[in-house]
Amino acid sequence: MVSLCRLLTAILLFGSAALANAELSTRLSSDTVEELESLRLAIRDHGARQTKTLDLTELQKDFHIMGNNTSNQYQHINGRTQSWVDYQITLQPKRTGTLAIPSIQVGKLQTEPLTVTVTPLPPSTRQKIDELVFYEQRFSTLNAYVQSQILMQRQLFYSNGVQLYGGQPAAPEITNAVVVTLGENRASTVQRNGKTYGVVTQNYAIFPESSGALTVPAVEMTASVRVLNNGRVSRKGVRVGTEPKTIKVLPVPDNYPKNTPWLPATEVTLTQSFDRDIRDRPIQVGDSFTQAIQIKVKSNTGSIVPPLTLSLPDDQFREYPETPILEDDTLGPEVVGRRIEKRSLIALKPGVLTLPGNEIVWWNTATRTVQRTSLASVQLTTEGAAIAPKNNEPLTASSPKQSSESETEAPSIQSRKLPALIADTVDNWLREGLIRSVGFILTAILITWLSWRYTRAPHRRKQRALERSRKRLLAQISNRDISEAQQSLSKYLHLRYGSTHKSVRQAWISEQPNAAVLIALLDKYSYDQVDNSFPADEAKTLAKELLKRKVTMQKQEKRSASLPALYPTTLKS
Repeated sequence: MVSLCRLLTAILLFGSAALANAELSTRLSSDTVEELESLRLAIRDHGARQTKTLDLTELQKDFHIMGNNTSNQYQHINGRTQSWVDYQITLQPKRTGTLAIPSIQVGKLQTEPLTVTVTPLPPSTRQKIDELVFYEQRFSTLNAYVQSQILMQRQLFYSNGVQLYGGQPAAPEITNAVVVTLGENRASTVQRNGKTYGVVTQNYAIFPESSGALTVPAVEMTASVRVLNNGRVSRKGVRVGTEPKTIKVLPVPDNYPKNTPWLPATEVTLTQSFDRDIRDRPIQVGDSFTQAIQIKVKSNTGSIVPPLTLSLPDDQFREYPETPILEDDTLGPEVVGRRIEKRSLIALKPGVLTLPGNEIVWWNTATRTVQRTSLASVQLTTEGAAIAPKNNEPLTASSPKQSSESETEAPSIQSRKLPALIADTVDNWLREGLIRSVGFILTAILITWLSWRYTRAPHRRKQRALERSRKRLLAQISNRDISEAQQSLSKYLHLRYGSTHKSVRQAWISEQPNAAVLIALLDKYSYDQVDNSFPADEAKTLAKELLKRKVTMQKQEKRSASLPALYPTTLKS
């Protein structure tokens, strides 16, 4: 009976402890705060030992979350254990009035909803704060054409005593638009209404990618200001920011020429240059020169500039275009884009030839009119013998006198016009099918070279191994390491004459009689163990003389075993 009572008591105590532990307590540091003041929301999770991630999304509708700190506690006093987790959330109201603090999920539990009253600042205090730190934002236009430039300037003004927290906001992130930063943030000071302000200026270029409404989102930053209120100076945290802005983006106007690339800008210029003087001096037929055409657009990027149509008569020029160069200058007050097209040209006939001009159609966003920018044609004089065009059609511009002169001057002219002659030769090969013959010849040469490399590879490996063994042997003789030198000599001879040779020493002696002197010298001092008296210099000199000869490949290694000898060798007994 006593045991049963104790059991029931323990169950009741455990149940009451569980109920006590499974609860949340919530409180506010104040039920009423003034605008710009902050308050603290404290949540205690009784009985918990691990922190949990809180979802504060609903709380952010009416409050800025200035901080979120978490701590856990554990106590064991007089046999009684307690634990809890505290959540400290610092809030700043976004507006005045009665604001609701919604329930917050903590694990499986929820806090009770609370309310806080936010009173507005006195108008005089609000005006003082607004004059201490504020943003100004300007746009070049609120009605822009698609893919045209919209200049945006954002300026932060702050007076003495204002503390700015964090860095400046980054470039705006705008849907369906490309934002380009112009230069770097610029800091300066200005005088306004008798006060000195520090100013941080940020400039951007916005290029909308589709027509319709374009919204530039608001930005904000945190600062603190000193405020004199009722004779007391206090510092208050403020959030200063911009308002969102909507810009109307217009489509391509109806009066813009159809089937023409859309190019909005404030100015377009076309210029060309050459790598040599082609206007005042004649060009030799077959000589190459480079033409560079630059299209410069103000208020847009180089990527929007369409490619130029640069067609040339096939019977007058041969052209080799290069990859276009696209550049953007973003260091000034607006974007300046460039497209540079280069091509190498070769004149094919003598006389007065013309490089045709070009024209670009574009839309002037300042005057809202269609405009055209032209590139004038260029005439040049060429001299020399004509070169047949790629289609091998006869050139009719050459006079009989020029033809006869070209026949007599052909060798000297050809020697001066190597690039053109190479191109003509390749064209002839392609037409006559000779390129296949050249391919067969090159393939045969490559196979022969690879076969020679393959047959020579074992010999080269053997020579490298012998050289390593030779260096090791000479080093051991210099160090008077006789036993190691004997082993290295044995390895060298087996590598040189083959491991299956009956007597590598005898083979070496028969080839070089002085080898017996070195072998005897090593044997003598190895057996007598008088290393200190070993004549290292004499032995090294002798070894160098004996080992300097390279091993030649045996004929058996060069020839295939299946082929009989062309001239049989007569053996003598």
